[in-house]
Amino acid sequence: MDKLSILEQEFLAKASNAIIKQVIATQKPCIKIKLTSKEPLLSDSKFGGLPYLAKDDKAPCDNENHELTFLAQINLSQLPDNTIFPTKKGLIQFWLRNDDVYGLDSLDGYKVTFYEDIDLNITKESVLAKYHPYVEDDSYDMFPIIDEFALTFTNDYSYLSWSNDAYQNLVDTQLQKLREKNTEYQEIFDKYKDDQYKLITFIEEYDNNSLKKLIEGFGHQIGGYPSFTQSDVIVDENAAYNILLLQIDTDSLDDKEIMWGDSGIANFFIKEKDLKKLDFNDILYNWDCC
Repeated sequence: MDKLSILEQEFLAKASNAIIKQVIATQKPCIKIKLTSKEPLLSDSKFGGLPYLAKDDKAPCDNENHELTFLAQINLSQLPDNTIFPTKKGLIQFWLRNDDVYGLDSLDGYKVTFYEDIDLNITKESVLAKYHPYVEDDSYDMFPIIDEFALTFTNDYSYLSWSNDAYQNLVDTQLQKLREKNTEYQEIFDKYKDDQYKLITFIEEYDNNSLKKLIEGFGHQIGGYPSFTQSDVIVDENAAYNILLLQIDTDSLDDKEIMWGDSGIANFFIKEKDLKKLDFNDILYNWDCC
């Protein structure tokens, strides 16, 4: 924005403060996840690498008996105390079909599995002997996680992010209130009537990006609000999938990387009633990219 008039500065301050107040009210607890260079044990929490598989188990398969590829596992005993999971015992695992859309085009292209008990006597050698995931194109493995990453966890808070439909509704409501209560701002609304996105961007960047920092969202996360690069999928018939079970973002550490298409992000959702029962048979999975 060019040099601001006194009226514009007053408007931006009021709009930014009103929206920030409402966004802060959406606060939810979450667990933030960071990659580390430590080598994880077989049953540790990890992204990529070799999964834990019990003595008589194999990796899950799709409907054509193609073995799915291990994406991640979360050892609940390694999480900080939280209100998201009903237990601190068990291992949640995430699997995808290794094809050009990472299993997104069919319900059998992804699975989430759960071990209540972990056998510490299981060895990497025994898993390697029976883990043979399907690869659609042997000449070019496009799977988002090729390497292995150990993880650390921190309790934090999450706020409605700009990529959630509810955020746009919140902003529209606050701007409408400003318009109705402050007729002197009508010239500003008229100025941006054909480009409200530009107006909202100015509001988000006002005061050293104070609102923008609050609504950024992205990153690896359990619980809280999801982030999307395209559109919000937790709407209409999917609204019941109200728990973010895991979010894995594009990231890198040293010379290793996680890459969802063109710098995208992936989310796994579960219904609260199912999570309470530790029932992972009904999962909503999504990934998108720029």
